[in-house]
Amino acid sequence: MEKDEEQEEQNRSFFRLRYSEPEMPSFLWDGTTFPVCEISEQGIRIVLKADTQIVDGEVIAGIIHFEDDGEIEIQGKPLRRDEDELVIKLHHGVELRIINKEQIRIRKKYSRD
Repeated sequence: MEKDEEQEEQNRSFFRLRYSEPEMPSFLWDGTTFPVCEISEQGIRIVLKADTQIVDGEVIAGIIHFEDDGEIEIQGKPLRRDEDELVIKLHHGVELRIINKEQIRIRKKYSRD
């Protein structure tokens, strides 16, 4: 397996929670709030504003605010920018417990039972 394929396979091995717009947590970074559209154990994906400048290799540090689970501090580096979204690889990932609680919260909210 080539290195790129190995990295892609490893990235897929972590559960990802993709949020619909009204459910997105907020990420406070450098005095600006960004919606978090996806979280995983190793990274987050945020929606950028058009004028947001990203410096290669810069450490991105901020606070994610979850609706029911409070706040967590995160740090990471930009991995890639996809149009209006930025993928950040975290130094210390989001705990799976938090991701699971978020998934349960959203399922309960939209459950038809």
